[in-house]
Amino acid sequence: TRALRRYRRATWVLLLVVFGSGMTTMAVEMAASRLLGPYFGDSILVWANLIGLILIYLTVGAYLGGRWADRSPRPETLYLITTAAAVWIALVPLVAPPVLRVAQQAFTRANVTMGAFEALQIGGSFIGVVVLLAPPITLLGTVSPFAIRLSTRQVRSAGSSAGRIYALSTVGSILGTFSPVLLTIPA
Repeated sequence: TRALRRYRRATWVLLLVVFGSGMTTMAVEMAASRLLGPYFGDSILVWANLIGLILIYLTVGAYLGGRWADRSPRPETLYLITTAAAVWIALVPLVAPPVLRVAQQAFTRANVTMGAFEALQIGGSFIGVVVLLAPPITLLGTVSPFAIRLSTRQVRSAGSSAGRIYALSTVGSILGTFSPVLLTIPA
């Protein structure tokens, strides 16, 4: 019974990490739009960069997370990954202004064939999202496959484990989409 209690407690912590990862990913995306706005506006071009690049980072993270989990299938490894992502995300508001100013200046001075403002929106926001968000969102992308690896005890229950993990991550993403817009940013 002691081992079962330890397993259940570890499972709850793992599920909390999955939920928090999904929530954080979307909250960062929503908040990042506010960081980019003063420098590049909030056009569909900026949003396309933000959403598209985050999806790329999540894809790379999922791939790397599966490989990483097979090499080091320990909860401590996953917790170290999420801690690194959290530290990076905490630093984003501090480093964003100079990074975004440099990206803005680079594309303001650029001699481009398309309209200067469109080039600024596409190029500047692209650079900003790459520099600021690639590492932490890629790390957060590793969480679901890692959690699936850690929570799957038998091959016959792998589908249930994967479904539970992805459902919980998506519920976190839904909350992470609405909470910054309705609560955090206005406050």
